[in-house]
Amino acid sequence: MKKKIIFSIGLATSLLASSCIGRNNPQENLPASSDGLTAVTDTLDYHIEVFKEISPYFSGDGATLDTTYYAARFPVFSSEIDSLVRDVVFIDGEHNASQVAESFLGGFNEYAEEQIESENQAFHAWFRNQNCEVALNVRGFLTLKNAISEYTGGAHGIEIEVWSSYDIQNRKKLALNDLFQDTLALQQIVEGYFRKQEQLNDTSSYGSAYFFENETFTLADNFGVTPTGLLFHYNPYEIKSYAEGPTTLTIPYHALADVTTDTGKRLLEAISEHHK
Repeated sequence: MKKKIIFSIGLATSLLASSCIGRNNPQENLPASSDGLTAVTDTLDYHIEVFKEISPYFSGDGATLDTTYYAARFPVFSSEIDSLVRDVVFIDGEHNASQVAESFLGGFNEYAEEQIESENQAFHAWFRNQNCEVALNVRGFLTLKNAISEYTGGAHGIEIEVWSSYDIQNRKKLALNDLFQDTLALQQIVEGYFRKQEQLNDTSSYGSAYFFENETFTLADNFGVTPTGLLFHYNPYEIKSYAEGPTTLTIPYHALADVTTDTGKRLLEAISEHHK
C-alpha cells in the first residue's frame, strides 16, 4: 500500500468574483410614505458574489490530492437591505465570507497540524459549501433560501436549508403571526397537508417514526413565503432520522385565505402582480 503524504502549501488560494443580475428601479433612494415607511414600488436590486478559499494542507496518496475548502455563493443588496439579511446569509454570526473561511479553515488547519505532528496521516479533508438564493423577490417582500452542506469528519456530513422571509416595507423579518391571524388554526391546516403528504390518516399516531414532542405536530420555525405557497422545511434530525432526510411542505395560499392578516393579503397581491 502506498504511504499517505501531506502537502503543505505556503499560501492559501482564494477566489472572489461577482456578477450582476439586473433589476429595475433599485430601492436605495426611494421616497418615504406618509406613515414614515419606505414606499416600495418594485423588486430589490442585487448582485451575486462567489467566494472560495482553500486550506494550505492537502492529503493524498501520491496520485490524488484531497482539499479542504469553503465555497459560497450569495446575493448582495444595498447596504440597508444587506444589514437586514446578513444574519441569515452568514448564520454563525460572521459579517462576511472571509470571516467564515477564517473560522472554518482555521479549525481544520489546527487539526491538520496536530495530525501531522503526531504522524497520523490518515485524516480526511473537510468542506463547507454554501448557496444562498433569492427564492422570492416581489414588491415589498423578499425570501432567501440558504443551503449549506458541510463535512468535518465522521460517518457522514450534514446538509441544511435555512429559509427566511422579510417585509421590506417595514424592514423586518417576518414571523408567522405577521402573516396569519390565528396560528392555532394555521397549525391545523398545515397538519392536514402534512398528514396527506406523509400518507397518514387523521387518527394515525406519529409514534416513534417522527420526533414530535408528545406526538403533537408542530410547525417548523424554518419557513418561507414562496411564489406558490407557504413553505415549511424540517432539516435532518428535526422530525425524522438522518437516513430519511429533510421534509419540505408547501401549503397553497388559497388554503390559508381565511386566516391571513393584512400583511399576508399585501403579500398575495404583490405575488399576483409579479406574475401577471
